[in-house]
Amino acid sequence: MIYTYSEAIRKFGTDYNLKQFLSCKKIYKIGDGVYSTESNPKSIEIFLKTHPNIIFTLESALYYLGISDEIPSKYVIVSDKDSTKYKEKNVIQYFCNDKRLLTLGVIKLSHNGITIPVYNKERMLVEVLRYKNKLPYDYYKEVIRYYRDHLYEIDFELVESYLKSFPKKDFIQRALRDEVL
Repeated sequence: MIYTYSEAIRKFGTDYNLKQFLSCKKIYKIGDGVYSTESNPKSIEIFLKTHPNIIFTLESALYYLGISDEIPSKYVIVSDKDSTKYKEKNVIQYFCNDKRLLTLGVIKLSHNGITIPVYNKERMLVEVLRYKNKLPYDYYKEVIRYYRDHLYEIDFELVESYLKSFPKKDFIQRALRDEVL
């Protein structure tokens, strides 16, 4: 279990108690203000605790959804336009101006026992088409090939309902028709 400092204080009572648990190795300090009951927690757990209110998108979401087997070198996330801007080298962050659009198609996915917020496959199809020019060409083609090969698994009515909410929906619909269907 991962805790922030304030969560650890609530759990253990006082800063003194927390230090006692640290010295007995019943809890471990992982980083500034981050504690764990495990000596070596998974990096994704730490990331999720230190980056609240994010959603994995593009390469990260495609990997967690099993659409791509390429492990992303960076966490690709999206968050509300008013949220914290993360400046770590291992993070690519996009911002969404519309809170309703931000949460459209979000699911909680279990990956190696960890619950991860990602967009569903239908929303990711829309995202891939929207961000086509930001993805490497070969990677984009691999993802589109996946969608073509798994047409029967995709709820295209859901994709169409998502498209109604996006600016430039005509561009995305044309790309969907020309490249996937």
